[in-house]
Amino acid sequence: MRPLVAKVIRDPLYGDIRLSYLEAAILDHVAFQRLRRITQLAGAPFVYPAAVHTRFSHSLGTMNVAKLYADSLELSPEDYLITSLYGLLHDVGHGPYSHCFEDAASEWLGMNHEQLGMSLMEYIGGNLLEQCSGKVLEGLREEAHLYGFQNAEDYVLWAFKETMTAVKEGDYRAHIVDGPMGADRLDFITRDAYFTGVSAFNTVDIFRLTGNALLMDGHLVFRAKVVDNIYGLTLGRFLMYKNVYYHKTSRAAELMMQLMIKEAIEEGLLDRWKALDEFIRLDEPTLMGLVQLSGRKSAEVCDQLLRRKLWKVVEERIVKPEQQNQVLEELYSLHAPCHIDVPEKLSLSSPTDRGEVFILDEKGMVMQLADYEEKTGYSLLQQEVNVFVRVYKEV
Repeated sequence: MRPLVAKVIRDPLYGDIRLSYLEAAILDHVAFQRLRRITQLAGAPFVYPAAVHTRFSHSLGTMNVAKLYADSLELSPEDYLITSLYGLLHDVGHGPYSHCFEDAASEWLGMNHEQLGMSLMEYIGGNLLEQCSGKVLEGLREEAHLYGFQNAEDYVLWAFKETMTAVKEGDYRAHIVDGPMGADRLDFITRDAYFTGVSAFNTVDIFRLTGNALLMDGHLVFRAKVVDNIYGLTLGRFLMYKNVYYHKTSRAAELMMQLMIKEAIEEGLLDRWKALDEFIRLDEPTLMGLVQLSGRKSAEVCDQLLRRKLWKVVEERIVKPEQQNQVLEELYSLHAPCHIDVPEKLSLSSPTDRGEVFILDEKGMVMQLADYEEKTGYSLLQQEVNVFVRVYKEV
């Protein structure tokens, strides 16, 4: 049994994406519609002009990939629905300019985007039916009966409660979405590569990976024959971080966005938006308008962004993690006043991922990817970790 089809949306990566009545109701909620006005890649459009896709389209894509996993794993109707809902809602807590907002405002908000997302899931579930049209409400009632509920209210409350439980406990339904081989990662690498025009960096075969996944002892396990496809995902992620996410101009714009947001908070411009029922209306055009009209210090940074007067790199180094602190002190003494950017450590292989990816070998044994590599002597991943350090000066 699968949910009823309430709506079909055309996606450039997957073709038709089908939504149940519950998913369609969530899609039309004001808190989710806000994601239409939050870009997936805050700084990338300054380098790749077509990269203006949104958290809205990424959320739909993640839901679709989660369903591909759910079909391959032959999940129960209930688990299929919960996995799909988490895929749809996993980024609902993002603020304007995505991770830039989180980096600048998480201390002010008292939570990161995942924690805020949990609060918003509860908020959406609590008033979803109030925002439904008659047709959707009628469909929800019919859909509720398929899952053994007498009314739409109980169906919605159960679905949201179970989704939040899956996330809090980090069970396999959540792992299908947010794990190292999860639907979130598969979609954002593929989607970001497509819209930045660097599809050659996308070495992800979504359909082969999802089609060779198994669920064993609560773990997402992959058949050994797709090990090279796992390496392909790892390589694609590495190339996207190195060439797109960590591009010097993109990072300059994002650092300036973070500064603009921090100054707007200090100036009190965002105080009213801290409440949850106000935050659901805070998007990028709203934030930019507030800052522009303020005439304060944050408006100066905003004006520079609008005119693409971005900070420039005056020095860049790639160093080992153990050298980082010493190099930072040296660079600051050489270039102050300046802005020093140290993105996340960049490596072709994440040790954490290697411990969380499970392989089913040819003899039916399940083991971690790192153990499989040691057993077979086969690995395409290097362990070396590097740190990018860039020094920016204001123009």
